[in-house]
Formats: sequence, structure tokens, C-alpha cells
Amino acid sequence: MTQFYLQDSRSHVGDGMMFWAKEGRGYVTSLDQAELFTKEQACSYRDTDIPWPKDYVDARAHLGVDHQYVSLDEARDQLTPGCPVVLQIPGHWNGNDIALARWPIGHTFRFEKAHHLTLEDAEAIGNTPEEAVIWPLSYLEAKARRLVHKRDVNIKEALRGTGTGIAMAVPRKQRKPWQRPLNCHGCGRFISWDGRFLNDCQNCGANNCP
Repeated sequence: MTQFYLQDSRSHVGDGMMFWAKEGRGYVTSLDQAELFTKEQACSYRDTDIPWPKDYVDARAHLGVDHQYVSLDEARDQLTPGCPVVLQIPGHWNGNDIALARWPIGHTFRFEKAHHLTLEDAEAIGNTPEEAVIWPLSYLEAKARRLVHKRDVNIKEALRGTGTGIAMAVPRKQRKPWQRPLNCHGCGRFISWDGRFLNDCQNCGANNCP
């Protein structure tokens, strides 16, 4: 049976998509904290909620490290001789996710693509904390969570061939103010948006200028 994540399309954190959390506890970017829905449940979504097949999203997910859940004070004890480490590049963010150094140059927000060094090699580089922050690999590995970036998925592709029968809701077009019917505040008759500035109501003489 196909299961679905339910995205709240009204919000996102950086490129990270937001999904309904388990037990209705708001919205999360972490797929492991997201609620799973059946086809029947997914079909009752609001216009702003988008159902994504779990298998499709999982195949395009990556690991990211949310800065809110990591602490250098907590991690420091794990910086032992010879331990593998990764380098954070300060000042670069994607939502709440920290940027990690790649090899030979650049940075990534995908934990699995970060360059691994030994503690000694990292310290030998001589970077200051303003240029790079040394994190124990095992520490960030335990803190990383699965998420998916909006640019990595396509809803038409996701639903194509699933046999779910789910059709995306077509958002209603919002009329612009001057396209909506306007009533005379005196007699209630329809009047034009432009005409109200030129003449008083021809039926009751009321002035309908704002």
C-alpha cells in the first residue's frame, strides 16, 4: 500500500520542504518525524497540502544538520586523536542547515557529501574558527536528519504511474479587485469600478467613490 507524506506548501525552511508532523504536532522538515498517510487520508487534504508518495520522496532525500541541535561544547569531548572530522563553513546556511566543506573546494548542505579529515589534518590546515569549525564526524552523523529540497522533486513526476488516482487540486484563480462585482452602497445595483469615479449612481444618485 502506497504511503504519503503531506506537505504544507505554504511554508518551507530554506530549500527544505515542510511536512505534517506525527500526531498533528505542527510541521517539520525531518522526514523521520513526518506523519504518514493512506491514500484515503491524502485525498482529504486542503488546497495548500500536497501528498507525496513516500518512496518517491525517500529516494530523493539527503542528510542535513540543523544548527539548532548541535553544540560545540557538547561535541568537544569527541574530538580525540585520530578521529574523523568534518569542517563547517561559517556564514553559509540553507534554512537552519549548516554548510560543510567539500573537496577540493566549496561547500555542501548534504552531510553525506562533506569531506572527511582526521583531527590532526584539520588542525594542520590552520583555519581559524571564523574560517572553519571542526566537528567530530560521529557527532554530526548522530544529529543529521533526512529531508528533501523542493528543487529535487516534481509532483507530476511523483504521482505519474503510481496508480493512486490522486489528482492535484487546481487552485482557484483569485479575481483582482477591479474584476469583482461592485454594488452601489445606496441601492445595491451593479456599477463599474471605473464609472464610480466619473458619475454618481444613475439610479439613486449615491456617490460610490472610496
